[in-house]
Amino acid sequence: MPCSPKHAIATHAIAEHLARRDVEALPAFSEIPPRRLRVLTAASWGRADAVGSEVDHLPTDLATGLWWRISELCKHSEDLTPLERDTAGTLMLRLGYPEQAARLLGITDVLAGMPAFPRDVRPEHALARVTVTLQLHPRPALVVTQALRAVADPRLSVLTRLTLAGFAMPLEASREAGSGALHEAVRLTEQALTRLIDVDSEHRWVERRVLQSLADAAVLRGDPEAASAYLDRAALGAMGVRPHGSLQRLAWDEEVLALLASQGRACRSKDDAEGAVAATSRMPGIAPYDAHAWAAHGYALLAAGRLDESLHAYEEMLPLGGHPVAAAAFHLGWIHESRGDRRRAQDAYAYSHSIDPTVPAVKERLSSFR
Repeated sequence: MPCSPKHAIATHAIAEHLARRDVEALPAFSEIPPRRLRVLTAASWGRADAVGSEVDHLPTDLATGLWWRISELCKHSEDLTPLERDTAGTLMLRLGYPEQAARLLGITDVLAGMPAFPRDVRPEHALARVTVTLQLHPRPALVVTQALRAVADPRLSVLTRLTLAGFAMPLEASREAGSGALHEAVRLTEQALTRLIDVDSEHRWVERRVLQSLADAAVLRGDPEAASAYLDRAALGAMGVRPHGSLQRLAWDEEVLALLASQGRACRSKDDAEGAVAATSRMPGIAPYDAHAWAAHGYALLAAGRLDESLHAYEEMLPLGGHPVAAAAFHLGWIHESRGDRRRAQDAYAYSHSIDPTVPAVKERLSSFR
């Protein structure tokens, strides 16, 4: 546990509290690990038997007592309170089981698109509901469109509307950076932010997440100055947070990591390589066992031409194991090759290919050594 990435520690904490039926004590976690994380990690470890779509399919040698207690609770979800069911659904989503998450969250018709939200839904559970639908719907773009439309729905609370905006804007910007729907959503989101006044401090993360999403969308729209302005506001809000206890600190760390990664992307988008290095330099200190933190900083260093430091960052990823090592090894190969050390470059490319044989760029570099 102490040597695990932050997202894994958070997921374990959620599971422990659910098993103890003590979910009221959990803070809000604003980040949900991507679905592919579990599948890719299991495959990279050579455990294809751990990539199944159901919790009960996990091999017994990988399952702990806590795992089976959670599995039993989910099987008898009718005995859970609404808050416990929402927490269980969010947990299944974090673990990479969206079908089970949908059942627990009561999303029975994924094909209808974005689910209806209970009047008292928590923002983090609203995020889980729409994320599940996005992952399972055959037309994900439809879910994003519906989420953008819901930002203008006065029947939803301001917090829920902002949660949906934070979810949908970067996705829409990556697909249609200049769309009228995106520009209207940005306008409505900024308008909703002005109404976010009397909100429990536990949910101020929604405001900071939305500002980060506005920044990511601005980068994709080619407006790095706007992105920087949004991120400055988000950083100012984050600096005012004083976490109490290990769980709140963990939630805050997850949020700050996402913010620093966004700052790095914004700096790179305006050709400020050193700014990206400065932004991402804090990430490994916050999460020394998180491959994403080292990868973000390593890439920033690489873009700045600081090869020695980038080499060190990618080497730090290797002992962490799992699928991210494939990308780290590829970048190590590129650095060695650029320095003329073909033997080390070939070894690094071969190592990357052994972990993930599906990447064309790795195959291309390996073929050049024959």
